[in-house]
Amino acid sequence: MSFIQFQDPHGTARLRGPERHRMLSLVHDTAATLLLGSDAAERAHTLYGLLPEDHELREFPPPHSRHTAAWQRQYVQDVRSIFNDPLVTYRGEDLALSSMLLNTAMALGGDAVRLAARLHGQCEINCWIDGPNRAWLADVVQGGLDDGSFRSGAGWDGVVDLLHQRDDHPVVMSFADTFPSFWSARSTDLGVPDADTDELVEVWEALPAAEQWRLALQALKARTDDGLEIQPNWTSYRFGHEVSFLDILADDRVERLDRALGLAPHTSETARD
Repeated sequence: MSFIQFQDPHGTARLRGPERHRMLSLVHDTAATLLLGSDAAERAHTLYGLLPEDHELREFPPPHSRHTAAWQRQYVQDVRSIFNDPLVTYRGEDLALSSMLLNTAMALGGDAVRLAARLHGQCEINCWIDGPNRAWLADVVQGGLDDGSFRSGAGWDGVVDLLHQRDDHPVVMSFADTFPSFWSARSTDLGVPDADTDELVEVWEALPAAEQWRLALQALKARTDDGLEIQPNWTSYRFGHEVSFLDILADDRVERLDRALGLAPHTSETARD
């Protein structure tokens, strides 16, 4: 049975597996609200212009006049499907749909939606919260329960209790019981940099549990480029290419996309809009 686990060396709390699907729904709904918002014709025209040349939505009745609403609904349906990635191509670069969805949630969602995005996007690679910030995260979770973003009975109450238990140790999130493991520690930390997997497992399993935690957490904190620490100043946090649907639909989208993708500003070439 799948679950999302919150843990420190002293305690564990688990979210039921279906709650991860709930988190993805919150992310999808945030994007859908934007994509189906006002100025429908203009938004649809922009999205159409950024479709990959061979995308099936180009064969759907184009988003003009009476077809606009139908085209938008089909676009949102494709946004919810992993089989229609990518939906945006800019200057020859495909933008991953998963990152666009998560970034839209981070840009437009409240704290509960932002937490849903972080957990859905990073629980498998061990996002974490530092000890002094545990009470803040507990408040975020409680707020999500209070406003109905998170479902009662799914394990969130246990997460709140765990976060409030102490403030002197990080809590690490994982998908199922995957932390700490020899995969989460670095082979150099184990003193066997050239060892094969079997040797690493043998060395790891011989360590006391406290030492396994110490080494795995040390390696996790060293992964600063992965941006796995969840912190209160998270409104500007972005995934992957850092582009959201909000950027795609902005009047200055060309400048935003060029900047996010590290592309030279347009000169003679004209942006597709």
